Amino acid sequence: MTTELDQLVATLDGLRAGVLKKLAGLNETDARRSTVDSGTNVAGLIQHLTFVESLWFEEIVAGGTATRGKRTMQVEPGLSLRTLRAEYKAACAASNEIIAKLADPEAPVTRNGKTHNLRWAILAVIGETSRHAGHADIIREQVDGTTGR
Repeated sequence: MTTELDQLVATLDGLRAGVLKKLAGLNETDARRSTVDSGTNVAGLIQHLTFVESLWFEEIVAGGTATRGKRTMQVEPGLSLRTLRAEYKAACAASNEIIAKLADPEAPVTRNGKTHNLRWAILAVIGETSRHAGHADIIREQVDGTTGR
């Protein structure tokens, strides 16, 4: 990959790690606990970001179908944190493989009939992941007082 792609992926990987860190140490109940009117919770953020990875890289970039995660922040009670974590990590690994295969930030990506490039797609996921990492920071602090990266 190019140096630019290496830097973009490193930034995205750092954000991904930060989101997973917010899940670490929470029990099943607290991970699903919402402290905001929207119902957003840390487990739901992981589920949603799994969907984001799949949508952007497996579907939009690679032309397949998004099959991982769910858009919603509401996690089914039977879905364990271990499974949520594993699915997110698998989605991120699949995303990184797609990026590495294209290996060019200028590789064309088409969405809604408009042609963009791989850089555009990666930056979209960086934006989405960073926003939700911030949400996870706040919710985690409200749930049990844990702060920091």
